[in-house]
Amino acid sequence: MAAAAGAARTSDGLPVPLGLAVLVAGGLMEGTALGVAQSTVLAPRLGPARRRAWVIVTVIVAGVGWAAGSAPAALRDASGEATPALGLVLVGAAGLGLVMGGALGLAQGAVLRGTVRHSSRWVLANALGWSLAMAVIFAGATTAGPSWPWQAVVGYGALTGALAGAGLGAVTGVWLEMLDGPPLRHRLVLRYLVARRLPAADGLTALAVTGTVSGRTFRFPVMCAPLGRSSFVVLPGHPSRKIWWHHLGDQTKVAFLDAGIWLPARARVLEEGTLDWSVARSAYVARWRRARIERGPLVVVDRRPATVAHPSTDLLMGTQASDPKDQGPVPAGRGAMGASDISS
Repeated sequence: MAAAAGAARTSDGLPVPLGLAVLVAGGLMEGTALGVAQSTVLAPRLGPARRRAWVIVTVIVAGVGWAAGSAPAALRDASGEATPALGLVLVGAAGLGLVMGGALGLAQGAVLRGTVRHSSRWVLANALGWSLAMAVIFAGATTAGPSWPWQAVVGYGALTGALAGAGLGAVTGVWLEMLDGPPLRHRLVLRYLVARRLPAADGLTALAVTGTVSGRTFRFPVMCAPLGRSSFVVLPGHPSRKIWWHHLGDQTKVAFLDAGIWLPARARVLEEGTLDWSVARSAYVARWRRARIERGPLVVVDRRPATVAHPSTDLLMGTQASDPKDQGPVPAGRGAMGASDISS
C-alpha cells in the first residue's frame, strides 16, 4: 500500500497516460508483495510450481484491478472535478472490492484446485475480504491531504495498508480453514451446540468420524432421533453427495457431542430393505414428523463405548469441547478432531 500511495502521489500532475502507467506499476508492486506473502503462508499446500503460478496470477489481477480502481480518480483529478463525498467513495470502493476480489479469488482458486477440496470457497472469501480492504484503502486515499509531503503520504499509506491487510487477512483466514473443512454454517452450529451444552437426546448433536483412507477425523453437526435407551438414528442428508457414512462399517468407532462433551460410541450403517432399517426409519420419523424417508442409508449410533480402546475415542472421552479452534483440523493431541464438510 505504501508503494501504491507513493505511485498515486507521483502520478499527480503527470499526463493521464503516464499517470495511469505509474499507478499500474504501483499496483503491480502491491500485487507482488501480496502474492509472495500469501504463497508463503500456503506453501505446504501449493508446492514450488503452484507458488509461482499463485504469485503470477495475483500480480496480474491485482495490477489490473488497482489500475481500474485508480483510473477514475486520476481522470477526475486531471479534469479538475470535485472529490465525491466520503460515503459515496466507500460504497464505490466496497463494490470495486467485491468485483476485484471475486476475480482474484477465481484466479487463485484455479491454482488451488486439486490441492484442497473446496477451492471455489476462496472466491467468496476474497470478494468479502477485498470489499472491506478496498473501503479502508480508499478511505485513506481520500482523507490524505493534497498538501501533505510525499513522506507523510507514504507513511499514511503504509498505515492504511496495514489496516486493510489485517481486515483482508482476518476474513480470508476464516475461509482458509474451510477450504478442506466444514462450511461456515456448520462451524456456527458446532459453536452453538458447545455453547448451549445441548444434550444429544434433544435431537441435534455432532459426530466425529475417522476417514478410512486419510486417517483424519472429521466432525460435523447432525440431526438425530432416539432409538431405544442407548442409541440414536441419524439420516445422512443427500447420501449420494455426502461421503461420511461410507467410512462406517458394522461397529465403527466414532464420537458424538453430548452436553458440550465429546463421548465415544459405535456406529453402523443400515441399508434399506432390512428390518433394522424399518425400525430405525420409524424412530426417526416419530421424532421428525416432516421427514420423508423412502430409501437410502440410515446410521445407528450406539452410545455404549466400544470395549476395545481406540485412539480417537480415548482422546475424546469426557473431553469438553469448549475451544472454538477445536472445530477445525488440529494437531494430534488431547481432544484433537479434524473438520470437514461431510455433513449429514
